Amino acid sequence: MFKRAIYITSFLMALLCFGWLFKLIYLFPAERAECTKTLNSGKAIARATRDQQTHQNRRSVRKDLWLSQQDRTRLHYRIDSKSSVLTLLPIDDKVDIIENLQQIQCWMQDKLYAQGDVPMQQMRFFEADQGIYQYSSQRFAANTVTLSLFRIPGLQLPTTIDPRTAFLRGIAQDVSFSVAGKTTQFQAQKFKATLLSQEGSKQEEKP
Repeated sequence: MFKRAIYITSFLMALLCFGWLFKLIYLFPAERAECTKTLNSGKAIARATRDQQTHQNRRSVRKDLWLSQQDRTRLHYRIDSKSSVLTLLPIDDKVDIIENLQQIQCWMQDKLYAQGDVPMQQMRFFEADQGIYQYSSQRFAANTVTLSLFRIPGLQLPTTIDPRTAFLRGIAQDVSFSVAGKTTQFQAQKFKATLLSQEGSKQEEKP
């Protein structure tokens, strides 16, 4: 009698488990239709948002770029911006990233050298109200730029500098540079420069 009760209980438990398993594996027509509708809605949303731009506001942005040279030294570029808008732009199956920068300061090492026993660097520094940086091509562009060139001791890129120590200073309407391997293509259009002494006095102007 006791064994029979055990058999009956085991049979009922097995039947119940089979029922739940059947419910999990097999979808009834109405449920299958609902599931298909949900999947199609998700695909439609994905297609609709695929071509939309995504924006992100940022504060106190800093970008550091390093260029390895053949003599195993590395030139350092730094772009500082008080604020920016980062845009993700879908193009076919890829995403391009473009950043609109505001209140920009850019520091660029042109070369590292020695003057006697003193390590030196030649660098350029410019400021602009706004500019654009494209991540895929590593290209930066800005309009109406105040540009200065310096020769200063040390190999580390400074964070501040006395503008009176510049040996060349001027204003360019369009400045752009792009990084490709170990070289940089730098362009300054309509650049009117003034050659200065180390004390910052004018010596001559160059168009």
